[in-house]
Amino acid sequence: MHILVITPGFPENENDTSSLPAMYEYFSALLAEHSSPKITVVSIHYPYSNITYCWKGIQVFNCGGGSINYPFKILFWIRAIFHSLKINKQLKVDVIHSFWLTESALIGSILSKIFNVRHICTIMGQDAKKANTYLKILPLKNIIKVALSEYHSNYFKKSAGLQPNYIIPWGIKAIKVQENKRPIDIIGVGSLIPLKNYKLFIDIVAKLKEDFPSINCILIGEGTEKSELVKEIEKKNLSKNITLTGQLPHEEVLLKMMKSKILLHTSNYESFGLVILEGLASGCYVVCKKVGIAKETKKILIIKNIEDTFLAIKRIINNTKNFSPKIPYPIADTVSSYKKLYKACTILNV
Repeated sequence: MHILVITPGFPENENDTSSLPAMYEYFSALLAEHSSPKITVVSIHYPYSNITYCWKGIQVFNCGGGSINYPFKILFWIRAIFHSLKINKQLKVDVIHSFWLTESALIGSILSKIFNVRHICTIMGQDAKKANTYLKILPLKNIIKVALSEYHSNYFKKSAGLQPNYIIPWGIKAIKVQENKRPIDIIGVGSLIPLKNYKLFIDIVAKLKEDFPSINCILIGEGTEKSELVKEIEKKNLSKNITLTGQLPHEEVLLKMMKSKILLHTSNYESFGLVILEGLASGCYVVCKKVGIAKETKKILIIKNIEDTFLAIKRIINNTKNFSPKIPYPIADTVSSYKKLYKACTILNV
């Protein structure tokens, strides 16, 4: 079985775990399977150079689109199609798997007709929102659509008027928790953009400081709101309580999580919330809005209002000593689900 993957980006090399950690995890786990299919990748934008390289045995054809905008990006779509035609000539493609319901899905749909094979698209994030203009031009009924969570599926249905064909959670591998000392009270991880709502993070920490003057918090990430968040931290006199680390390698992020009591995730939207899963796997309690996979459990506390959130966090800081890791969605289950879907698609092609 030969799977052609169309994606906006793919890890640059085998050490590039930070650029697209979800893709790194999934394809590493897929390749580790005894009967893994043949995979070839066409990446439109990242890495930024027009090169072909090998990643853990996978041949990656990169188009080098970088951050180029429409209409010039069409040239790189054409390059992606030419790469794919060459790939199919060398070894017949059995299934196309695109990621993100955007330009990669558009290219995947074109190639699906040319090769007469099934096209799977994993909806990865904000591409489920109504603002995604590709929803109006894609042949959605001809695409096998995969959402990452029930929340994500319902969001897409409201946007496009169609139910995704499958829900396959995006799992992770087990994280070896190295120690149970938790000097960091609260950690935040994500892009510093309006969607992630880190002003609420700062407001919550400011209220907690009234009871915990030395509360120790870190916020990992880069983004357009960074300068505003720095001003807000200074305004609320939290410079000694909240450390902005900037972007960190994925392995270092996980190490920071393992030293933290609580992952406070204030995002207004998540398709799945991989960071929530990583927080649980690192032994953290998770405090977040009801987005993605987040549902109220003993280890996940849903933000309803700032007062309830404050009381819940206070109880964890004061009383909790058990930071055992939880992995509700193992990466092996994700791989197993997609392998079954790939097989079903090849049968349907006959």
